[in-house]
Amino acid sequence: MPTATHEQTINTAFAEVIEHFGSGWQIRAEEIGGIFEGGGRPDVLIEKADGWPIVIEAEVANPTQAEREAQSRLHRVLTATGKPVHASVALVYPTSLRSQQGHGLRDALRAAQFQYVLYSVGADGSHVRFPQGGWISGGIEELALLLHRSAMPAWRVEALTDTLEQGVRSAAAVFSHAHPPHSALGTELAKILGQSDDPEGQTRRMAMTVLVDALVFHAALAEAGTTLPISPPRIVRSPSYYRSRGRFLPSQVVDEWDRILEVNYWPIFHTSRSMLRVLPPQLGAELLGHLWGTAEALIVEGVTRSHDLTGAVFQRLIADRKFLATYYTRPAAAALLAGLALSLERPLTGSNWADVSAVASLRIGDFSCGTGTLLTTAYQRLGLLHEISGGDPSTLHPMMMARGLVGLDVLTVAVHLTAAMLAGTHPQTPFEGECLLTMPYGRYEWGVSLGSLDLLDEQTSFEILQAAAQTAGGRNAEEVKDLVERVGHNQFDLVIMNPPFTRHGAREGDRTHVHNPAFAAFGADDEEQDLLSGHLRTLGAGGHAHGHAGLASSFVDLADRKTANDGTLALVLPLTALSGQSWNKMRSLWRRRYAHPVIVTIAQEGAHTRSFSADTGMAECLVVARKTPPDAHPRATFVVLTKQPQDTISGEQIAGTISKITGSGTARTLEGGPYGGTRIIIGATTYGEAVDCPLPERGAWQIVGIKDISLAQTAHQLANGRLWVEGMTSAQSASIPITTMGEVVRRIGPHHLDITGAEVKADALPQGPFKKIKGCPKGAAYPSLWNHRAARERRLIVRPDSHCRIRQINGNVPENLAARAARRWSTAGRAHYNLDLRFNSQSLAVAFTEAPSLGGRAWPTVLFDDQEHEYLFSLWCNSTLGLLCHWWMSNKSQAGRGTSTITSIPTFSTLDLRQFSTAKHTAARAAFDHLREQRFLPFDQVDEDTAREELDRVLIQEVLELPWDLCRSGGPIERLRLKIAREPQIHGGKQSRLAFTRDGEKRVPR
Repeated sequence: MPTATHEQTINTAFAEVIEHFGSGWQIRAEEIGGIFEGGGRPDVLIEKADGWPIVIEAEVANPTQAEREAQSRLHRVLTATGKPVHASVALVYPTSLRSQQGHGLRDALRAAQFQYVLYSVGADGSHVRFPQGGWISGGIEELALLLHRSAMPAWRVEALTDTLEQGVRSAAAVFSHAHPPHSALGTELAKILGQSDDPEGQTRRMAMTVLVDALVFHAALAEAGTTLPISPPRIVRSPSYYRSRGRFLPSQVVDEWDRILEVNYWPIFHTSRSMLRVLPPQLGAELLGHLWGTAEALIVEGVTRSHDLTGAVFQRLIADRKFLATYYTRPAAAALLAGLALSLERPLTGSNWADVSAVASLRIGDFSCGTGTLLTTAYQRLGLLHEISGGDPSTLHPMMMARGLVGLDVLTVAVHLTAAMLAGTHPQTPFEGECLLTMPYGRYEWGVSLGSLDLLDEQTSFEILQAAAQTAGGRNAEEVKDLVERVGHNQFDLVIMNPPFTRHGAREGDRTHVHNPAFAAFGADDEEQDLLSGHLRTLGAGGHAHGHAGLASSFVDLADRKTANDGTLALVLPLTALSGQSWNKMRSLWRRRYAHPVIVTIAQEGAHTRSFSADTGMAECLVVARKTPPDAHPRATFVVLTKQPQDTISGEQIAGTISKITGSGTARTLEGGPYGGTRIIIGATTYGEAVDCPLPERGAWQIVGIKDISLAQTAHQLANGRLWVEGMTSAQSASIPITTMGEVVRRIGPHHLDITGAEVKADALPQGPFKKIKGCPKGAAYPSLWNHRAARERRLIVRPDSHCRIRQINGNVPENLAARAARRWSTAGRAHYNLDLRFNSQSLAVAFTEAPSLGGRAWPTVLFDDQEHEYLFSLWCNSTLGLLCHWWMSNKSQAGRGTSTITSIPTFSTLDLRQFSTAKHTAARAAFDHLREQRFLPFDQVDEDTAREELDRVLIQEVLELPWDLCRSGGPIERLRLKIAREPQIHGGKQSRLAFTRDGEKRVPR
């Protein structure tokens, strides 16, 4: 019987195998000697030049011992370098390796599935385990990815973010003390950055950030031994070389930056040099001294090349955030998005990630690069995949920088930052040229420009090229033309973006005084805003964007035009992109042109916790799709995470798990029954669920931010005429006659502006013939149900809250206006649909008025050919099943709210009222009269609402004549109500509940 292979032999073979997954790794295994101060040796030690040491403690089928030893290595200091161990991996080999030797052992290691966990040191010195429970299962490539990512302690990055910001603010204060806001020098610096010298000092902080960034990169070039093409050639000298008696000599620093610019690095040093040149020597020396102290702190800690660091501080400093909405993508979200777009299993091009020519030919673009986080993360991910496949990413660098990476923005400082992060990935590797441009934005002598959106037209005007050349590091218009031609249609293998979200008609918050917020950046006046808006309409003609969807939809149109056939889109978008009416054309485009997209949302309660960007305060989604014709019946994988990814490692791990599910085709389906989705599990932690869904031909894509996927599956079944709740078998499910509202309703509406809108139309009469007056006295000729007030909307019958009067023109009512008023009054009805149902405060989806009333902004009328249908319609819509249909079909971008529009309501599912006899409608009216005085709780309290329970019983048993046990205690309908009440998207995290009192209602803690 052969002798079992010893663990030490396996460790040595493992080190030989894993070494090929890191081009810059130095690996030692089972070495004899004092590896650690104080003695001791690790099983495997990995050292990387730009990172910190990683220890691997491995055991065969003994996880307890592996974990104990891995923890014991944390904080130990290497004898050779003095660096402490901040990361260690507990690795469990499969028992089968005991029977392997020699080449067979190495082959078995390459094919093995390992169990492993990562231990790291937290900011407080504690031991942090990833995952928190259980073990990760993966092959050698997946383990290598984790090892690469664990080399840089995240808490160090966060701590140095504060250091960098403090240094920037200190230097900006020094500058402002000598030159107050709006001084000549402050204005000149702002002009170099393409900004204005704002009194809050934001532009000055940006200027200091650009300078410190240049110093850090200058030092990195010196450390790497970058050679200057001068006579005789020499390496770049450190910034500290240009100090005399402890003070910097600004002119000599400028001279060295001039020499570096001969190598390249224009976007990094051109702006910095321009600013340093205009500073008085004494002030320049003082600022360089302040900033060099900050730069040294970054360099000493070894995180100067981290995109997390620079991006995190820039999201606090970047200009015009409220109008351009250039919000920073969280590093964890960027890692998730890049991981989905660049999967280990499926290269963007070629057969594998090791193919140098295929990888070097890739084109990756971000046309709203902002802080550069997404483009940099994608590039680093690309290099890492190439590296673990046996390649050297530094050899790709000149080609990728010259032709493969495109970053565009309207902010000079954003392009500067993006350039620094991309070039800093391999500072020791020079490159010739790059396509990183500041695109002109605003009004010029020759017209207006919209930044990157000008590229919606493939034929870019020479005037735009000239304007871009002014901020392109000394390039002329012909050189810029060559760069812009690289941004042609259908040329990009990957477009990755977090575009601006600002809507054309937004008036919320502090923008209420702004004429057109989407175009109000850089101090644009009303006329300029209108010119920019008109220019976008011209550029976007024939596209899929919509003004009410905001600039994001125009950038998505741009991304589609630039993405090559079989290329990939990877986007961060507002959640309304999946359900908003104004995004219908875009969803239709994705359904028609992109195969099986992956959609990621978050199920947490507040909007700020359902975003992938910092500070947006709004729910967002990730959309990743390959541009290739889908099957005849398009589908998508919808992923709902339980919370935001917390760090880059978890973001990448989640992406890898999702890719495995989509690649294997093992995701549960929406129509497969109420069994939930396929869980996304790392170790013993569930991060969310994935479900494979058909894409509807029109209307919303409903699986967004839903925590309980089985609830969505029940809603889908109900919308297709089947009542099937988790816990029921397929045979126990019940049929219900369901159709869309458009099939049974004669009319919905009109729009409230057609009733009271004051805009004068072509016939010189106002759009709305009425003026609305608050309150509705008895005898009012034109009663109206207009606004929401939840406390008066608890019963099925609701009193009108307003009345209308016909407008007068010069003291008279013109005949045409009276005729228009008569047409509007003909739309009055008794049933009114709730356009903006607040699940956690409102009780009714349909309000009923005793007499016909005009429907207003919140309550448009619903008219039927047979008025007797109104009663059954009201019962259904206000039942648990009807409310579930509304939740399922509505726009759920805001937690605790389901919004709709007059044009979207016809697509909502409802009871097919035509299938019921006159006797049934009579019975429904009797049930309505029986329930009319009952007070209903808000939808999120459906589990404790006795009135709703009675409505459900009457509807299901007496009208629909379904089995009585559906409504029994503990039965399917009660379970459904409990599920609804627990769903975060419905309760919205509200910490109180409504309770009825004898005199009214009050809120009490949940």
